[in-house]
Amino acid sequence: MLRLIFLLVSLASNLVLGQGPDPAVQKACTLFKQKVFEERVAISFLFPNAPITWETLDSCHGSRPLIVDGDPAESKEFPHAARLGHRNEKNETKWFCGGTLISNRLVLTAAHCFYTEFGAVNVVRLGELWFDTDEDDAEPEDFGVLRSIEHPEFKEPALYNDIAMVRLDRAVNFSLYKHPACLPFDDGEIHDKFIAIGWGQKALAQAESKKLLKVELRNYHQRCLVTTEKNEDLPEGFNATSQMCIGSPDSKDTCNGDSGGPVLVYHKDFPCMQHVIGVTSTGISCDTPDVPSVYTRVNHYLKWIKAEMAKVT
Repeated sequence: MLRLIFLLVSLASNLVLGQGPDPAVQKACTLFKQKVFEERVAISFLFPNAPITWETLDSCHGSRPLIVDGDPAESKEFPHAARLGHRNEKNETKWFCGGTLISNRLVLTAAHCFYTEFGAVNVVRLGELWFDTDEDDAEPEDFGVLRSIEHPEFKEPALYNDIAMVRLDRAVNFSLYKHPACLPFDDGEIHDKFIAIGWGQKALAQAESKKLLKVELRNYHQRCLVTTEKNEDLPEGFNATSQMCIGSPDSKDTCNGDSGGPVLVYHKDFPCMQHVIGVTSTGISCDTPDVPSVYTRVNHYLKWIKAEMAKVT
């Protein structure tokens, strides 16, 4: 486990927008996959003094290609999915944001999740699928929060640099139900399609979903460059360097309660692993076709993520 942590600390040192992925990024992703999906098994022949040989068994069988108008997630499909909330002294919990496990102690989320009316983020749930039931194939586990880490250039209420991390109160034991997403290999612009997930509202003014939902979205980069008006959230308009513009021609979107959750892509060379490309930040509406939302571009912040990882011992 320590090997994984120290490797992740160094992964962003040479990654620059427009260049190929740093080998350390690929290595970290490979090690996560090996930790969860691969097992070395001893094989021996049935006669005296036969040598023992070792074989690697890989339980990964490839990715599943593909939150308003979303489909329910399958068991173990998004093992990095996190839900953030506040638990009061009566042990009552209000869940209000999403997140992504990126190491055994850190969850990536949106900085604006630290500025809600519900209280400080002090609990994180991992391994969940459907809330309020034990009939699903899930292994939910709640973690306390040792530290909330917002990006130093985030200035609420503006949603630039809308990225943050929470440090968990103990290490996560990786399994098929709980393990990290990989950090990005690129800035996201080469991808036409993404997957967003969350437990947020299925439509504006509706109750939040009890089920983890998934939805396929598209790259709308050029649309935000010319249509995003200045407002309280984005007083300088859309920033193409640090933000992503993603939407759908249909009534599919992220919505209230999905903030902080991931936008994901698969990589053909790393089956069963997903890469967190964006963090859900802000939008105009929840279910209007061809009206995209704005997501924080994770690749732009890898240097900062690396520095925070170095502080985790």
